Amino acid sequence: MAQASVRGSPLTQRRSDIETQWSRFVVGSPFIKPDNVREDIMSSWQRSAQHLKPQRLHAPADDEYTAARHWQESPLCQAARREQETMMQLAKEGELVVAIADPSGRLLWTFASNHMRKRAEAVNFTAGGHWDERSVGTNAIGLSLKLRRSVTVFSSEHYLPFVHDWVCYGAPILHPQSGECVGILDMSTTWNQHTPLGQAAVTELARAIARSLPPTQPKAELEIHALGQPRILFRGKQLNLPMRQVEILCLLALNPQGLSLEGCHAALYGDSPVSTATLKSELSHLRRVLDGQIGSRPYRLLSSVWADFIEVWQTLKQQRASEAFSLYRGSFLPQSESPELEEWRHCIDAVMGQALESCQDPTLLMEKLCHSTSGSEMVRERLSELMLIQPSRFIGN
Repeated sequence: MAQASVRGSPLTQRRSDIETQWSRFVVGSPFIKPDNVREDIMSSWQRSAQHLKPQRLHAPADDEYTAARHWQESPLCQAARREQETMMQLAKEGELVVAIADPSGRLLWTFASNHMRKRAEAVNFTAGGHWDERSVGTNAIGLSLKLRRSVTVFSSEHYLPFVHDWVCYGAPILHPQSGECVGILDMSTTWNQHTPLGQAAVTELARAIARSLPPTQPKAELEIHALGQPRILFRGKQLNLPMRQVEILCLLALNPQGLSLEGCHAALYGDSPVSTATLKSELSHLRRVLDGQIGSRPYRLLSSVWADFIEVWQTLKQQRASEAFSLYRGSFLPQSESPELEEWRHCIDAVMGQALESCQDPTLLMEKLCHSTSGSEMVRERLSELMLIQPSRFIGN
């Protein structure tokens, strides 16, 4: 990658301007100039400030054995194999460190040039390091995970000072079938090596890795993921549906015997003044999208269905905590005001809370925390309690 001009340059001025705004932000100054800080960076600073102090000196990290195991078990290990030589050569020539992270922001694999090796090791930008926003604040991996798009984080746009000398380019690795974010590719170097080509390069490499991912096997003809970030797959392909239609699918999945028009209306809208004609229109659109797989009189799903909220409820009822934790990605449609879905949300959260309270296995909780960045606040609180009770079990983590 071509190096940007530095001497007396706009790059130096940009670094200085951002450093000034960051300094004002961390002390709570009212004199921040919004035009000097991108909106996505400011939002990330605000999230970071809720749970981090700028004094942290490096990222938290797993031990080498755990890091190696996660890399070998990840589908990204095989998918990245064809591109690794290219990435390593690019790192050497561009004085970069290249990293692949999983969907929780944990680094699975890294390769550093001589220019970046010691810098990366000093801050745990190595396999096993945790680079989600909650762990290290604003950075390209955490921000790319949050926004699901390619990003550049330059110098003091990073929330923590120990990476203010870096510029980082991150891009999500999206599965071509499901659209699911299976990881992040990051390329980083020192700020004075910044080039606009960096983001384009990391984006193209992330796409190349994604093309080599193994095909996913659908759990059913219709898959409903509604814990945390909603996602609907039909015959292996992701559907982009408005939230109201996601709610309808969830209600139909919860009522396999079917719902009358009036019953569906009451479960979805409650006392809200919405006409049944509006609901009929929503159902007609869904029927077209699902290739006619919604019956009427009563309204019901005709295709095979798998839903994460139903699966997690069944595992919780059967006291299979480990499986429930692996499925739970956050509350069930937290924005929904459907009376029936609200009731299910409260029930799932209550039983999940009981399972966490009774869990005595810190390793299980740590695994859950590492695999999910959303909906994990309850896990963090329980883990903190156990650390106070039995800190010796965490030595070395």
